[in-house]
Amino acid sequence: MGAHNELRISGLREFQAALRQLPAALASEAAVIVAAHAQEAARLMDAKYAEHEWTGNLRNSLIVTGDSSRVGARWVVKNTAPHAYWAEHGTQLRKTATGAIKGAMPPLHIFIPIAQRQRRLMHHALIGVIERAGLHVVATEAELLAA
Repeated sequence: MGAHNELRISGLREFQAALRQLPAALASEAAVIVAAHAQEAARLMDAKYAEHEWTGNLRNSLIVTGDSSRVGARWVVKNTAPHAYWAEHGTQLRKTATGAIKGAMPPLHIFIPIAQRQRRLMHHALIGVIERAGLHVVATEAELLAA
């Protein structure tokens, strides 16, 4: 199986303990947020892939899976296309076994920037859920990016 890009959206680790203590209504609100951001990431990726490809393989290989429970939500956006890694990161000059030069593939930079942006937006939305429950959240942008 070829390399693939993957985005795991599971919420902020710093909030997991707090989320376990929240009423089920707030946990379900957080689950909706996590799911919505995973779906939006996949939608944006699909739209950008449509601008850059001929076969539709990258678009058709986007998979969104998820699960929510009383204590958390976990959603994954994955591209299972064998060439997803190459499309994201590009390649160097390539030659076939017979010596034919195929050229370099420039990176598309689609999956990772969209995943990072949606994760950041999701984190801010989850902070809103926590703060509406009466808790105060202190997190730097660097901490949100690292989560």
